[in-house]
Amino acid sequence: MELIRIQRYLSEQGLASRREAAAWITAGYVSLNGQKVTDTGAKMVLGVDTLKIDKPARYAPKYYFLFNKPLGIVTVNAQKGEREIKDLVKLPKGVVPVGRLDKDTGGLIFLTNDGVVARRIMDPVFYHEKEYEVTLYKPISDKALLNLEQGVYILGQKTRPAKTKRLGGYKFLLTITEGKNRQVRRMCEAVGCPVRLLLRKRILNFHLGELKPGQLKELSNNEKTVLFKTLDIDR
Repeated sequence: MELIRIQRYLSEQGLASRREAAAWITAGYVSLNGQKVTDTGAKMVLGVDTLKIDKPARYAPKYYFLFNKPLGIVTVNAQKGEREIKDLVKLPKGVVPVGRLDKDTGGLIFLTNDGVVARRIMDPVFYHEKEYEVTLYKPISDKALLNLEQGVYILGQKTRPAKTKRLGGYKFLLTITEGKNRQVRRMCEAVGCPVRLLLRKRILNFHLGELKPGQLKELSNNEKTVLFKTLDIDR
């Protein structure tokens, strides 16, 4: 169960700004499980507690996209001479990437303005899978793959158990359930196999498929249903 401040939840759902949400709570417009809430620090359990707003609220439509990030493009905060995702495709207001891919890593990334979905995807507590196609400078041994599966030490911590699938001497698939800084590259370096090319092929149940570099795809209603079910979000 996920605990979140009501003020933050209202903001992330596009119903109000943080300031407006605080004002609504203080004014007694918000009820939690049938009881008025006046404490701006009050929290709720997503998917368990029932929230009601007596004041008419704005509604910002939610968008969910898959994007194939090309190599050489930064996810956000481009520096001089760089380009980022928003320079390649036109996005609705408030839609941002969920997490990041390094400039030298390509592949699948989610884009949304739904804060609840974004948090569920990124938070390692939920153990959601991300699959990468890894190409190396030299062949990788079965022992090295086993070490990756069992976990290796990076950044002073042991990584969670992972899944691997050999695609050839120099290439394999690696599936992880966390997202430490440059994790896949660091893991491969830890077993003596530096990465030559890295592509993210899958997030949750969503695959890169035929999506071309720089191409954007909005989720269909059926795909959104699958997304919410996978993330255990009641919509």
